[in-house]
Amino acid sequence: MSRPRVVIVTGLSGAGLTTAIHTLQDNGFYCIDNLPIELLWDTLGLIESGEISAAAGYAFGMDIRNTQFAVKFPKIKEELSNRVSLDVIFIRAEHQVLEERFGTARRRHPLSLKAATLADQIVQEDILLKPVEKAADAVIDTTHIQPPQLRLAIERRFNREGPPLRTLQLVLISFGYKYAPMWPLEGLHDVRFLPNPYFEPALKMKTGLDKDVQDYVLKSEEAKDLFKKILDLYRFSLPKYLAEGRHFLRVGIGCTGGRHRSVTFVERLARELSEAPIAGVAISVVHRDVER
Repeated sequence: MSRPRVVIVTGLSGAGLTTAIHTLQDNGFYCIDNLPIELLWDTLGLIESGEISAAAGYAFGMDIRNTQFAVKFPKIKEELSNRVSLDVIFIRAEHQVLEERFGTARRRHPLSLKAATLADQIVQEDILLKPVEKAADAVIDTTHIQPPQLRLAIERRFNREGPPLRTLQLVLISFGYKYAPMWPLEGLHDVRFLPNPYFEPALKMKTGLDKDVQDYVLKSEEAKDLFKKILDLYRFSLPKYLAEGRHFLRVGIGCTGGRHRSVTFVERLARELSEAPIAGVAISVVHRDVER
């Protein structure tokens, strides 16, 4: 008899845990959010006895609201792995982004009674959850992605065709230096030296999402050479990052205003990488300043 498939979704508050749980539920998982650690083994017994049944598997949302969760988690994972096919997903985001999300949502942080400011609460939670993040099978960073992109990443990982596969989440981001440099990034490419469609009257009000802008940006030999070098770089390096165990990689491409050249390069790079996909790499696209 095959062991039941169990997913534990955890991570920093505000990073997207609820979105991940809802996505798994929509894909046939039996989900329990905010499962108390004291009820974990009783719940597992119900699953093993068949009293709780789900074809896709079972997903538990667990976070810092349970004070013993982080401390006990490495041992819990070891014991669970002996009884189920376990996959632990840790979802995080940069602290500044989490502050902005809590401000927008007007929610109270789970550690609001233990630290004076929201910034301190986020830092404390991150420290407390380090053992959990270290033990996770996958880490998803939602700093630069929207909920639909997080749902896509979850769906790709937990497809119904087979066991979960470790994935590298590649986020390609266009931006304009005139508004602010991009942060944080693992890769950065500056395309401001290329001819700028902004100075062409017919193209000024368009963006790199339009074909005629893309054709203009990529028509010069220097643009073609640069694009080929960037494409070759990531075709070579992405499998290496995946093999090394990296879970996410953020690559920024910047131009002056973030509307023409950087958008063109991100769109074409995403298309080229998608048309000849690299196994285990999931691609997301973010255009930070295209509407500015």
